[in-house]
Amino acid sequence: MHRMFHGFFPAYFHWWHIPVVFLAGMVGEAYGSVIGGGGILLQSVQVFLGVPIKSAIANGNTGGMGTEAGIISETYPDITSNKKLTLEITIPFTLGGIIGIWLLLNVSPNVIKYIMIGAVLSILAHAYYARGRKRSTHINRSQHVVLFVFMLLSGTYGAFIGPGEGAFSKFALMSVLGLSFIQGQGIKAAATVPSRIYSTILTAAAGLIVWPYTLTLLVSTFIGAKYATKVAKKIPNPYLMAGLTVVSLAFVVYLLFFY
Repeated sequence: MHRMFHGFFPAYFHWWHIPVVFLAGMVGEAYGSVIGGGGILLQSVQVFLGVPIKSAIANGNTGGMGTEAGIISETYPDITSNKKLTLEITIPFTLGGIIGIWLLLNVSPNVIKYIMIGAVLSILAHAYYARGRKRSTHINRSQHVVLFVFMLLSGTYGAFIGPGEGAFSKFALMSVLGLSFIQGQGIKAAATVPSRIYSTILTAAAGLIVWPYTLTLLVSTFIGAKYATKVAKKIPNPYLMAGLTVVSLAFVVYLLFFY
């Protein structure tokens, strides 16, 4: 128990960090819930404030439950009308989450740093490549197999690294299954909950979670995700993409030369 809470106020913590993290959580998840990639802002802000990479990932994983709660509260009918599909996605995503947490707890932070750099750059490339592409609505059995494998990998990546997983998962649900944005949003959020809980238990036990940041993210991501559709959709997509690009490249530069 002591290990779970020994880092409640680590040496690098300052109270002025709280409003900064709150704003990052609200803005990041408002953006991420609609476009994807909001986790980049959440993690980069924490790292800029001095939070170790593993703790930043753990904080983001647990704080992300606020995101799921906000989305579920707005898409509950779409989830209940697709219970079977939600379960079909939950199983591989949770299995992937178990693998991802094992990697997070056992892989060197320096290795994670370079994987994260590659992931962020890949997310940016994917975001620009995928714009305007038409999505297929034809579904067959082989596509469900592809979806299972994809969600397994997404769950692994989401628990191990984090940023961009939501964007990739929503893209898969919409392109492979032909779901609407709202349907994919709600089903993905519900399917993520078991993995989030598992991550919270193990990373808290390992002493990785820094609770002032995590509790702040729980509140701010809930607000950002719940009202994302009403606010973020009014912002022109080019401006959102430009903002993500600037934050992402700054994060990569920081990891390469200053972390």
